This record gives sequence, C-alpha cells and structure tokens, in this order.
Amino acid sequence: MTANSPDRISSPCVMGAIAALTSLVIACALGVVPALAAELVAARSSFGALGAVLLGIDAFVLGHGGSLQLSDSPIEGTVHLAPLGLTVLFVLSAAASMRRMGRALSLVRTDGALRAGALRDVAATATAFVLVYAVGGGVLASIGRSPSVHPVVSTAVLGCALVAVVGAIAGILWSLRRRAAAGVPAVRILDLLPAPYDAAARGAAIALLGLAAVSTLTVVAALVLGFSRAGAIWEQLEPGIVGGIVLLLLQLALLPTFSLWALAALLGGHFTVGVGTAVSLGASEPGVLPAVPLLAVLPGPGHAPGYVWLLLLLPIAALAAGAIAVVREVAGSPLRVRAAAWGSYAVAVLVAVLLLLALAGGAIGTERLREIGPALASVTLPLLAMIVGTLGLAVLVLDSPVIGWVRSGVGGLRTRVERAEARERGTEPVSEDAAELHRQGGSHTASSGGTDPHEGRGERDTSGGAGGTGDAATTARAGAEPTGTTGTASDSDDAEPAGRARGAGSEHGEGVRNPAGRSSAR
Repeated sequence: MTANSPDRISSPCVMGAIAALTSLVIACALGVVPALAAELVAARSSFGALGAVLLGIDAFVLGHGGSLQLSDSPIEGTVHLAPLGLTVLFVLSAAASMRRMGRALSLVRTDGALRAGALRDVAATATAFVLVYAVGGGVLASIGRSPSVHPVVSTAVLGCALVAVVGAIAGILWSLRRRAAAGVPAVRILDLLPAPYDAAARGAAIALLGLAAVSTLTVVAALVLGFSRAGAIWEQLEPGIVGGIVLLLLQLALLPTFSLWALAALLGGHFTVGVGTAVSLGASEPGVLPAVPLLAVLPGPGHAPGYVWLLLLLPIAALAAGAIAVVREVAGSPLRVRAAAWGSYAVAVLVAVLLLLALAGGAIGTERLREIGPALASVTLPLLAMIVGTLGLAVLVLDSPVIGWVRSGVGGLRTRVERAEARERGTEPVSEDAAELHRQGGSHTASSGGTDPHEGRGERDTSGGAGGTGDAATTARAGAEPTGTTGTASDSDDAEPAGRARGAGSEHGEGVRNPAGRSSAR
C-alpha cells in the first residue's frame, strides 16, 4: 500500500507535518518537564509555573543551537552555548518520527528495490517536515520571551531547520534498513552509498566513534580524579533534591560539549573558558571559572607533567582504526578507486571533527566568558597531520610492497652475516645457488657420457680389450698355428663385419683372461 493509494488518507506532505509536530512536542517536553517538576517541588521558588515553562523553552532554543539575549540580569549580552546532549536527543527524536513515516510510505518493494514514486514521496515528506519543524521552533522562540530573556528567533529558526534536515535524512535512511529475509537480501545504511565511498564512510564512522569514546572517557576519568573538587562546588550550590536532579540533567546535557573540549586538547590544540584563558595538554590557565561542578575538574594553572603528552596516542589509535578499516576494504581495487576512498575518508573525518568542534563553541555574555570552546586554529594542523599520518602508515603497511622489500633485505643481510661468520670459522656453507649449479653440472655430464653407447664401448675395447687382448691373442696364435693359417684368419677377420670382429675380440679376451685356455692354445 503506497502513499498515493486510496486506502491511505494522509498524503506525504501531511505525514511530514504530523512527524514534525510530534518531534516538536517531544523536544519541548524535554526542556519544560524538568523545569516544571523543579518548580512544583521547590518551596521557595520565585519563577512560578509560567517561568518554568519559559525556562524550558529557553533550553529548547539553546539545544537547537539558537541564542538568548539577556538583560537586567547578572549576565548581560548574548548567550550562545549549545548543550549538545539535548541536541543529540532532538536529532534522535526527529529521526525516529521520520523513520515511522518512511516505514508507513512503504518505500521498498518485497524484492528489496525502491518502489515507483518512492523518491517523490520522500522529498515531499522531508520538505514538509523541515518547514513545519523550523516554523514551529520560531513560534516557540517568539512566545518564550520574558522581561530578562529574549530568544533570538532567527537563530532558533535556523537551528531547528538544521536539526530537522539531519533528523529527516537519518530517519529516512533508517527506515530503509532491514534484515535479510527469505529470498530478500539485507539492506544496510552505508551500503546505499556507491563504491568506494561506502568504504570511506564506514572508516570515517569508526574513526569518529573512536574519537567520541576516547574524549568521553577522558572527561569521565578527570571527573573521577577531581570528584572532591566537584563535590565541594555542589555543596556550595545547595541545590536540594529536585534542584540536584535538574543540575545533574544540565550537566549531562553539557557532557558532550565538554567532551569535545577535551577532544580539542587531545588532538594537540587547546580550548578556552574565557578571554585570555587556554587549557591544553602541556599547560593550563583556566582563570576564574563559573560555579559548574563539571568545570571543577579542569587542571589548575601551570605546566603539566611530560607524560601527559602520551594522551595523544588515544586519538591516534582511533584514527588508525578508521584508516586500517578503509585501507583493508578497498585493498586489491584499482589505484584510482583506492585513492578516491582514501581521499574521501580523510576529507570526511577532517570536516566532521572541525564541524563538531565548532558546534561546541559559544559565548556567555559580553564580559570575560564571551569566548568559550575549542580554538579551531590550534586544532586544524595537528588533526590533519594525525589523519594523513595514520592513513599513510596504514597504506604503507597494508597496501604497498615496501614491507616485502624490507623483509627480503633483512633476509639477505642475515644470510650474508651467516656466511661471513662461517668463513671466519673456516666452514663456509655452500650456498643454494652453488648447490643448484653443481647438480645441474652433474646431470649434464651424465647425460653427455651416455649419448652414444657404441662410442664408449669402442673406446673401452680399443684401450683395454682390443689393444692388449688382441696382441696377446696374435702372439699365442703365432706360436701355435702356421703362418698361412694366420694370414687366412687375418684376411677373414678383415672381411668380417664390425660386430663379429668385436665378438672375436671378446673371445680372444676370454682366452687371455683364462690361463688354462691359453696353455691349451699353445
């Protein structure tokens, strides 16, 4: 049943609008519900229910990458710092809604191919989804104004549109994925890309997941090591039970943001937590920090020990895993295909990491905290060097003859050393080449000596049998027979064939070898 069949009431555009409204409600609830819960439980709160709702809308705007304009408050100016934990939840919500709509559109036939008109329905659904989501975000930002906080509507609309685009693409691709069934092959998301870019995408995904893992683990390890300092700030805030839950949720929302700050330092760059501050692996100058427990785990001012630079191996290992994956997958392909995969992998990882680091930056007010986040200029060159270095090393080891050349050179050097040691001991071993030549020479001699059997036999008869034996027979005959008989026998021997002459020679030879016969002849 397709989207245009009479059994389906909703058109693709209506389905996209419904998915957008559903995602907006979920995203707004993620910000409003915790604020309302804290307000209802708190005994001495001055916000009220309406203030809690407005606070939740402000969190909605910031989570979509929007900005807030503050006035008549301790912080003056623009606040633009995305809690990327909320952003991830918003994208997942949008993707889940579009996945349901993609499944409802029945985009894939039973044989695994796209049905007729599938792309048209997908385009209509995604367009309606993005438009409704962006407009709805702008409406929420406009009604979320308060005397001291003014959401910037233009940034809210732009941020909502970007989240909707990413969520729509992810949701549609997610709806196409399915497991193998009887007679129908499995469909994986990255397999939908043309070769060799599917291999590059898989390698980039491995590298990015590895970088996210090592940066998050670094933040968690720092939090464990600095738990006492974070606990001290928590006690100073005295949030209470509900306030503590809200503060915990806020820090969880900021955890991916701080993880990207840590990634900037792990890559060899630095991040700032205010004007004139910098935190890197080599040194730290954090300055005066806001009262946020997560920020208490930052190192104090001064230079770090030299072994801290070993943390550079963590992102290098993640990038090496991605490089090895893409090089192995395209091994054996033509050089043009392999070069395209390698280049697209490097560009994808570089662009994705720099884009994520840019999203983790921002500003709070116009004073000291107007510069917060990773310094992209300090990260770009080290990141590029790591990507190119790990990829080049993977190509050198897995997809080039250099290793074979090195192995053969080491083997030849070892053989020469062994032969030199043998010469010093006086027991030089015969090399394999010399042994082979010796065997070939022996076989050649044997074959040349047995080519003419008559020639060899004649030589033996002439030297040993025909010469010496013939003279002894002639002497014996001369003493026992008359001269005429001897001459007649000689003439007849000349007239006999060569075979009979050799036979007579052998008979004379037998007479010579037999002393009794020789006495009898005499």
